[in-house]
Amino acid sequence: MRTSLYGTTALVAVGVVVGGLAADEASAASGLKLGITGFYRNAIGGSFGNSPTSTFVGPSGTTFGLGNFDRQAVSMRQEIRVNFTGQTTLDNGITVGVLVGLNGENVAKSGSTTQVNRAYADFSGKFGLVRVGEANSALVTDCVVDPGNVTSNFGVNSPNESFSNVGFAQSRNQTTGVANVANSPGGYFSTFGVAPMGSIGTCFGIEGKGNKIMYFSPSFGGLTFGVSFTPTGGQRRAGGGLSYGTDVTAPGPGNAGNNILSVGVDYTHDFGGWNLTAGGGGEWAFTQYTAAGTAQSGSSKPAWYQAGVQIGIGHFAFGASGAYYQNYAHAGYASTTATSQDDGWVVSGGASYTIDAWSFGLQGEYGSYQQSASAILGITPTSAAGINADNEKLWGISFNTAYALGPGISLEGQVAYTQANYGSLSAGGISLAVPNAVGVNATTVHSWELDLGTAINF
Repeated sequence: MRTSLYGTTALVAVGVVVGGLAADEASAASGLKLGITGFYRNAIGGSFGNSPTSTFVGPSGTTFGLGNFDRQAVSMRQEIRVNFTGQTTLDNGITVGVLVGLNGENVAKSGSTTQVNRAYADFSGKFGLVRVGEANSALVTDCVVDPGNVTSNFGVNSPNESFSNVGFAQSRNQTTGVANVANSPGGYFSTFGVAPMGSIGTCFGIEGKGNKIMYFSPSFGGLTFGVSFTPTGGQRRAGGGLSYGTDVTAPGPGNAGNNILSVGVDYTHDFGGWNLTAGGGGEWAFTQYTAAGTAQSGSSKPAWYQAGVQIGIGHFAFGASGAYYQNYAHAGYASTTATSQDDGWVVSGGASYTIDAWSFGLQGEYGSYQQSASAILGITPTSAAGINADNEKLWGISFNTAYALGPGISLEGQVAYTQANYGSLSAGGISLAVPNAVGVNATTVHSWELDLGTAINF
């Protein structure tokens, strides 16, 4: 099952102890021993009771709809991870480890660009841990999330699998040359608005597994911290002659920027009868480029701030987490309704109860994102002056459960409700009617979700 923390520098303390003991025993260095770990997950889910059911007719008979429009109700998917690992302790007490993780589903697909999920080397000792390679940032590794999801597959706060269609649009008889977002939301399974409901959460950061250097401290009375630096957040540049030079500016809309600093801090303590885990951090891109490759200045650079807390008492755990996204259109979101300087925030809360082989979780999430009238209508900011767009608001709630059949093997299930309110446009306090507009002035789009899954770790 998914652990309560996305990652924690408490693991570093364990590595430090191992390294220290190895140094005391003056063990002889040996080559890295190959090991294999990973997981297999499969899930089936359905989206039901979706509304609104009305459709919108655009130019030349093009028809658009939100949510479940023109979609089947039930789908299946699987996730496979194979990690090749190795570790050895040198004569000087430094422990060296390597992990190369492959996405099993992508290996079998020709032309895939994401076969390697992560790949890095660790150097640990009494000084802490230094990590180099393609891995999660310090903020994401140390991120504390609410404990309301007890599964590996589901939940509403950045789930691995979501079968909700909230946040999607579909078009039939799509025409070309239609510029504005309101009347041309895109083709099959296209994002409309900020993002699909399953892709928002409190522990993402502004870049994903770019090649970086990281440092995690040992534990100081339960306090740990991590720092990472990523030259290019939105790209992975292979070596061995496959890439040359330093021109990795990652231009284009939705890119994560360059020269990204990430900081995460955690504190854990057992008070005898109850325990506390709290953490927070930030992530900042010091360089951001336009689609033409020109460096942007000032307020267009993305940033991410996160905090979370968990309290455990016996079989119970409860807590909350939150994140604030600055310029979220440059933080990995495929938003169709935002400009470079729109911000957003998400909060989540949850509780879990575990007894014997059973675990039960209740999790809720709410997010609010700024939108731009110019992006919605497909006009220049000057032309959209005086027109205001409401924030898009998304929220969801999940009741999820897991049953452990054996060590590392569980059956999982979820019942969830998700909803998006796309807001409306107004000028001078008067609501504007936009003919045939998908989402604009819509009240809500919602969905009930019913899921079952398996999670097998090896």
